[in-house]
Amino acid sequence: MFTRIKIQNFRTFNELEISDLGRINLFTGANNSGKTSLLEALFLLSGAGNPHLVLNSNVLRGFDQNATLVKTMSTDLQRDLWKELFPQLDVSKTIEVAGDHDSLGKLTMEISLERPSITKVAHDANGNLSATNFAEERVLAIRFSNSGTEQNESQIRLTAQGFEFSPPSSATASPPAILLLSRTSTIQDDARRLGKLRTQKRGGLLLDALRVVEPKLIAIEDNTASGAPMLWGDVGLSELVPLPVMGEGMTRIARLVLAISSVPHGAVLVDEVENGLHHSILQKVWKVIDVAAREFNTQIFATSHSLECAAAAHNALAPRVFRLHRLEAGDAKCRCVTYEPESIDAAFKHDLEVR
Repeated sequence: MFTRIKIQNFRTFNELEISDLGRINLFTGANNSGKTSLLEALFLLSGAGNPHLVLNSNVLRGFDQNATLVKTMSTDLQRDLWKELFPQLDVSKTIEVAGDHDSLGKLTMEISLERPSITKVAHDANGNLSATNFAEERVLAIRFSNSGTEQNESQIRLTAQGFEFSPPSSATASPPAILLLSRTSTIQDDARRLGKLRTQKRGGLLLDALRVVEPKLIAIEDNTASGAPMLWGDVGLSELVPLPVMGEGMTRIARLVLAISSVPHGAVLVDEVENGLHHSILQKVWKVIDVAAREFNTQIFATSHSLECAAAAHNALAPRVFRLHRLEAGDAKCRCVTYEPESIDAAFKHDLEVR
C-alpha cells in the first residue's frame, strides 16, 4: 500500500504532499481543490510509465484522443489537450508524482515536454520535403523509476495522423490500479470482473454486498441475454432482472466490489463515492468496502462532497483503517489536512466544515 504521496506541477497542484495514508482514504474539499486530480496522479503513477494512461487522463475529463472531434482538430489544438496536464498550462515545468509503497519502495514518475531526439521529415506526393514547420515539434517524455533500481522511459508524439506512442523501454513493477468514474465504467466491465471473481469461487462476496440494498436478492448472474455481457439479479420473480433496472445503488455497489476484487494488492480510485447511494445505507456500504478491501489487500482512495458520507465512513470503519483528508487549494501550495479520529468527532459535534 502507499504510505506517502507527493505531487508537483500536475494540473491544479504546484505542490502537494500527503504522508499519513491508510487502507481506506476519503478526500474532501471544495470544488477545484484537486480531488479528481489527486486520483488521476495516483492512476498515472500506478501505470509504471504507460504513455496511453497519460492521454487517458484527458479521456476521463471528457476528451477522447481517438474521437473524430480530436482528429479533426488542428495540430495546435490537439497539442493543447496535453497542456491541461501542467499547472497554468505552463509546459516548461516538469510533472513529478512520487509515492512510498510498503512493498515496492519509492515509485517516481516524471512527465516533460521535450524536443524529439529524431525528427520525422514529411514528403509530399512528389517526394519533396513538406513545408511543415518542425521547429515547434515536441514529444511528451515519461520517465518512471522503482526505488532507483528499475527505470523505463516512454514517449507520446503528435503527428499529422494523430498520436504515436513508444512503449516503456522496460517492464517496471508498480501496483495495479482501477480508476472508477461513472462516465467511464461499463456494464461489460462489471460482467467480466464477476466472471473472474467466480473463477476464484468468491462470487458470494458480491451477493452479500448487494443484499445491503436488496435483501430479497437470491443470486447474481452474468450472461449475454441482452446481446452483451451484463449482470442480472434473481429476486424471486419468474425471470432474472437486469442489475441496472434494480437501481443505481445496486450498480454502484457492484462496481465498487468488483473493482476491488480485480486489483489485489493494488488500489481502487473512486470519484464521488456516494453517487447513487442513499445516505441511510452509507455506513453499510463502507463496511462492504472494508470487507472487500481486506479480502483482496486493496487500498481505497475515494472523494466526496457529502458530509453524510464522511460521517458514515468515520462511524463504520476502525481508526487504524480509515483516514479523512481535506484538500485546501492555495496560490503557491496545496495543503492536505488529515484528521485524527478525535478531531473528526469534534468537527461533527460542533458542525465544523470537513467537506
